[in-house]
Amino acid sequence: MGSLPNGFHQIETLLCSVSIFDTIKYTLTKKINPKKWICLNDTINENNLIYKVAEYLYKQYKPDWGIEIQLIKRIPIAAGLGGGSSNAATTLLALNSLWELELSIDELNAIAALFGSDIPYFLYGGTALATNRGEVIHPLDDFHMENILLVNPKIRISSSEAYQIASIPAENERRQCRISKNPNWFFNRLEAPVRTKYPLVNGILNDLIKFGAMTAIMSGSGPTCFGVFEDRFAMQKCEEYFKEIGYWTKVVRTISREEYQNVFQA
Repeated sequence: MGSLPNGFHQIETLLCSVSIFDTIKYTLTKKINPKKWICLNDTINENNLIYKVAEYLYKQYKPDWGIEIQLIKRIPIAAGLGGGSSNAATTLLALNSLWELELSIDELNAIAALFGSDIPYFLYGGTALATNRGEVIHPLDDFHMENILLVNPKIRISSSEAYQIASIPAENERRQCRISKNPNWFFNRLEAPVRTKYPLVNGILNDLIKFGAMTAIMSGSGPTCFGVFEDRFAMQKCEEYFKEIGYWTKVVRTISREEYQNVFQA
């Protein structure tokens, strides 16, 4: 992880779609006046990426219709799971279709990158390598993995904070990043400093291994962590433990690029 001339961090990261999602409903509406082109439910405000993307498209391309957007949140906020970024990408794809903008995938990529480094990935889904600041996407062959347990201690860590503390070397980085029965599976450069600053994250990763996960790692910029289990019963016992102490949990599996894209064609 290095620095780019524009101030962003230069990264290489593996991205993979899993079976958890928010639900967004888009409905075309008549424009009452220029200030009433969009209606939002209580889950969305003007700081939300959904609104920012919709506003950009509206001002740039001046569609004939307004839009009503309703969001049902399932993915925790500021959790290292890409919930906000995936919603922004979904909004780009949906409004490109509903407003008949006929933007190419290259044009959509360029717009996505204006609002977040990982948003372009969510235009594709599946398994991919993201490089530069995260906006350059290299699709990879999909792989199938079941029995993935996500755990979130119900705290929020912004990406900017995670990268900031990652610039401070952690004394026990090697030990912390390699607590795993199969240490060569995954590696997250952001993990060790986040574990140092947030003991809850450190505890989750240790407990996932204690309950039998083959490997455990922090997802993205955290604080969500995931463990990969061979034994589904062990995973269920682990999930019960985390639920009892009040943490958010979700069992997921990986989904292919084709399965991901079929959602938008339904």
